[in-house]
Amino acid sequence: MYTRLPSFVRVVIQNEKGELLVLFQKKWNCWVFPGGKIELNETPLQTAKREVWEETNLIIKNLEIVAKKVFFSDEILKNKMGYLVKANEYSGEIKIKENDKIADIQFKQVDYDFAINKPFYPIKFK
Repeated sequence: MYTRLPSFVRVVIQNEKGELLVLFQKKWNCWVFPGGKIELNETPLQTAKREVWEETNLIIKNLEIVAKKVFFSDEILKNKMGYLVKANEYSGEIKIKENDKIADIQFKQVDYDFAINKPFYPIKFK
């Protein structure tokens, strides 16, 4: 494991048009990048593969960690480490596999600088 902090990943997947894959989370009522919690004995890259498959039905390959950030809390036990993983290859057909959590999955135009600098925040579209 990379850290003792509870950790999670978000994954950037870009299509041939330059659009990034986002999903609409029912829990937070907003668009986010695919991802989720790192389980015990998992690396961020293993989590990225598992979460993208569980959420979108896509298989991702050629992964790299492009950013990480510590989220501090008033309670030290609630501090978290977030990893942004870029998938340089993907295959499969998009399908919502977690209907109770995800309302929609789409490739959309997202500013790449936003994706790299604020990957753990809700994505807003005009």
